Amino acid sequence: MGGGETSTLTHPLDSDRHTLQSATAVRALVSQPEPTACEADSLHASPNGAYLIQQYNCHDNLIAQLIPTTAANLTPTSMSRSYFLDWSPDGNWFLLRDVDQLEANQLLLIAADGSTRRPLTLPFGTYGATFTPDGTALVYTASRGLGFGSEIGRYDLATGALTQQRTFPQQTVAYPRWSPDGQQMAYILMPDSNIPFTVGDLWLADATGKPVTRLDEVDAGHGYPPAWSPDGQTIAYVKRENPQSQQANHDATALHSNLYHISPTTQRITQLTHFAESLVYDIAWSPDGRLAFTANDAVWVLELGQTPLRVTTVGIGRHPVWLVAPSP
Repeated sequence: MGGGETSTLTHPLDSDRHTLQSATAVRALVSQPEPTACEADSLHASPNGAYLIQQYNCHDNLIAQLIPTTAANLTPTSMSRSYFLDWSPDGNWFLLRDVDQLEANQLLLIAADGSTRRPLTLPFGTYGATFTPDGTALVYTASRGLGFGSEIGRYDLATGALTQQRTFPQQTVAYPRWSPDGQQMAYILMPDSNIPFTVGDLWLADATGKPVTRLDEVDAGHGYPPAWSPDGQTIAYVKRENPQSQQANHDATALHSNLYHISPTTQRITQLTHFAESLVYDIAWSPDGRLAFTANDAVWVLELGQTPLRVTTVGIGRHPVWLVAPSP
């Protein structure tokens, strides 16, 4: 990325699906000018491999773009004033937060093929939502404002029934992520304060959102959720290496971070990357248990127990995802 243009690149695997092909095999899935006063912020692949969503953060706007991966003409569909939240487990639906509907407490449930847009009315102050593993409900996070704490709850997609499951009077709960077996979740609790880039705590919770075990201190304010490995044996997360820095509390670029993972059963912590004074983020697990991530404006791949391999070599590379073969 750079020069006012964003390119979404694919880097294929070898026939054994275990090693990356040479850089000459890289191709652009789509290249386009960045929207005015915008920067590409994240990339999200649908579980069925048929779509990507590119999120842009802009000076006075938010834009999400839906990109088909298999169409002959890959024309992105832009959705202005929208922030992506989650893909359904089958990849056929996705959730958007429409920033113009915040006062109405509405999220949009949208069919990836464009056939349906369904507004969902959730509790006041809902700022996050993710599908349950079976795709029948949402887990939402909400707050009435600074100083009011937060809550986590469930929204049934068939009936619209809402269930408040847990409240956190002095904390903000964020980024709930389900274990692969759907029996537990991990999320981050951070102080209910006006510090934009605070530290927080990674918690293991049961399926109702009840906190069970504090796992470690993590970066909390930058929007990097915990990531379960495909086998459910470990949780990867972004840890802030300069937690005492007042500058890093208020300047996003001052964060120094690395990737760690922890076993939910043994609570053994392992540092995965060892970059010095660098911004390391964008955790993406492959189906066979490798990690892709961003560090020093490049994309890297890590086989657990080995040295990270830098994948991108020219320009700025960020926001890796693993793209599975589209379902038939």
